[in-house]
Formats: sequence, structure tokens, C-alpha cells
Amino acid sequence: MPRRPTIEDIVSSLLIDEGFYEISRNNEIIGADSQIILSDGRIEIAVNILSEDSCSSRSIIHETLIETLKLRSRYDSVILAVPRKYLKIVDQDVLAKYGVGLIIYDVMGAEEVLPPRLSNNRKEKIQNIQDNLRDVHINEITLLQSEISRITKILEEIEARLDRLEREQRILTDRISELERRKSPTIGAERLAQPISSKVEERENKDSLPSYLRDNPWIDILSKRA
Repeated sequence: MPRRPTIEDIVSSLLIDEGFYEISRNNEIIGADSQIILSDGRIEIAVNILSEDSCSSRSIIHETLIETLKLRSRYDSVILAVPRKYLKIVDQDVLAKYGVGLIIYDVMGAEEVLPPRLSNNRKEKIQNIQDNLRDVHINEITLLQSEISRITKILEEIEARLDRLEREQRILTDRISELERRKSPTIGAERLAQPISSKVEERENKDSLPSYLRDNPWIDILSKRA
């Protein structure tokens, strides 16, 4: 058999639907039947809950309101929760004057009648957080601009080095081409000189032979057979 929800469950579920989560519950407090503390990660809300039995006396309601107001120094917002049928006996103008929120509930659920107002301390905290975030963003932008300038300078140095290497490469290419042009005629002259030297050598050998052996066809025939 499912558990019947308590009044704390009913009231808490309303704020949970608005993005809050429950931090703690306390059933032993002064001036209320129970208390729940909720947060959305940024602000904390304290909710003092009165049961039907407590709402039967106006003095108890006033005492609960006083104790709820005291919570504004500890929490960002405070809310008073009362049964739906006792809505008319709660002075909403007084709650609005002091920034206390109002929630009514019954077995069918809970409803926010009067939203709570953030405490002045919380407004200052939010403003400080926003100022700090703005300062952080400014510092991040400054650091980013400095880093971009540093990288740009490095890229310019790399580009200058590449230009210098390209110029040196062109100079070396021109020098190599010039050396090849100078070397080519020398190689051709050496190749032409080789057959001339051979002919001169052959003629000198023939001149050193005896007269009866010069231009002798038999010598050619015998040399070929050998």
C-alpha cells in the first residue's frame, strides 16, 4: 500500500517542480509545526509550515510569522505555508510588506499565492557574483587578446624565415645552373680530344717502325689474325 504523502511532501513537491531540491526537514522548531529548506544551487529557501490545528489560533499564526521573518537573516527567501481553508485569516499585505511568500495546500496539492522576495543580503551577493563574473570575463578576454598577439607575432616570424629560405633556395639554384653551364663545354672538349690523342699515338707508333714494315699490307693481315 503506497505511503500517504505528508504536508511536507505536498509543499516540497511544488518547489521541486520549480527547479529546487530539498536539503533538510525539521519537525521540531519554534513557531511552526515543521520546516523544510530547499535550494536551486544558487539560493536557499526556508518554508515554515502550519497544520490545521495550529491555524485555529490567530496568535499562533502571528507567532509563526514573526519566527519566519527571523529566517530572512539566514536564508535568501522565506515562505509561510498554511492549509488552503485558512487563507482568508492570513494577512497577505503584511506578508508582502516584509517579503514573505505564501503557499496554501490541501490533500490535492499546493499552490503559491504570494511569491517570496529575495533578501537584501542575497541581492548584494548576486550583484557581487555578477560583478565577479564580469571581471572574470574581462580578464579572459584580455588574456585571449594577448595570446592572439603572441601567436600572430610567431606566425609573422615564421613567414619571414620562409621568405628568406625561398630567396636562398633561388640563389643556390641559379649558382648550380651557372656551374653546369660552365662545366658542359669542358666535358665536350675532353671527349673530342680523346680520339685525336689516339690517332696521334698511332701515327707515332707507325713512325717508329722500320721502313720495310711501314704501310706493309702483310703486317695488317698478321695483326688481325693475332
